[in-house]
Amino acid sequence: MKNKLVYLLMIIMAIVFGYLLGNVCAGLSEPTVAWLGTSLNFGLGPATLDLHAFSITLGLHLAINPIQIILVLLAIVLSPKIAASIK
Repeated sequence: MKNKLVYLLMIIMAIVFGYLLGNVCAGLSEPTVAWLGTSLNFGLGPATLDLHAFSITLGLHLAINPIQIILVLLAIVLSPKIAASIK
């Protein structure tokens, strides 16, 4: 159970920090670093189901950049070592 929780937390942290670092890199004028901020955006627009008693709106938007991919792979490799060091 501990290993799965460490994996999940590491991957979530990698996604969040990768998103933040990607936004920082996208704002830089140096072209050798700016490409790390380019992201692939895709998703579904919001769809609403209105039943007069209640209304449900669902949508999905994903943005993936190279830094997120690198950090997620790093998290997958390092998670077993981190989980083993936690007693």
